[in-house]
Amino acid sequence: MNLIEFQIAVIVAIVAANVIIALSNDDNILKKLNYQNYVSQFRMETESRAYIDMDWLILHGNVVPQGTKTYITGVRPTANGTDFCGGSLITPMHVLTAAHCIVGDIQYVSVGTHFLSGTEDGEQLKVVNKIPHPKYVSETHSYDLMVLELEKPSSYPPIALAQANDTNGNATVMGWGATSQNGEQSKELLRVDIPIMNFTACGKILEVDDTMLCAGGELDMDSCQGDSGGPLIVEHFDEDVLIGVVSWGNGCGRAGYPGVYARVSVAIDWLQSVAPAITLS
Repeated sequence: MNLIEFQIAVIVAIVAANVIIALSNDDNILKKLNYQNYVSQFRMETESRAYIDMDWLILHGNVVPQGTKTYITGVRPTANGTDFCGGSLITPMHVLTAAHCIVGDIQYVSVGTHFLSGTEDGEQLKVVNKIPHPKYVSETHSYDLMVLELEKPSSYPPIALAQANDTNGNATVMGWGATSQNGEQSKELLRVDIPIMNFTACGKILEVDDTMLCAGGELDMDSCQGDSGGPLIVEHFDEDVLIGVVSWGNGCGRAGYPGVYARVSVAIDWLQSVAPAITLS
């Protein structure tokens, strides 16, 4: 072994020893690394292009009946463009989406459409103002909420917002996603029903705070990165209620790993200040 080979071997040994020590000292390090890798990958995929070019993915989704759930919106760079995030109509003049979608070129929303194109039905409305939550932290996705103000009111009815935390039961997430990894996007709006996970249990799996809620965790039943900003709802007898906004996750449809959603109920005061006409439930 020559001198250079010996030096390389020493460096490799030191690095390996440090990794082993770090793992033994912090059982959560892999969890932290997984989250940071997810955030870094998301940033690379978003900040390197004019808009967020990621596939919608609603695993094991079913088609939503046309003419229902018309409060769901797509967020896009042009009236006839491709949606890069989702959203929900919360007043005739306002759409709620994820704050991290601001890295995209937000110019229009499609409202009330059943179809992926966003132009076969529904409305395409100009966005005139983007208002991220003032406490949004991009590194952790805390308060991952943003209100989009529209140039003119939508003719579709908005969704009601949850005042209280939903801690159990099932919820529904929707989008124009593929029904399998790497599959083609659905031409029609899809939905999947997923269980709301106990917050304490979720905190043992992922780095979450009280501005987030977790849902899913069952194999191949999930939303995914491209569904960012879309709605997580609870269907009550007489109305749908928005409880969460698609935010982040550790992969898609992995057993034991729920999706993470921005919790709507923690931001009601702020939402009322920027969109006074919201309906609460």
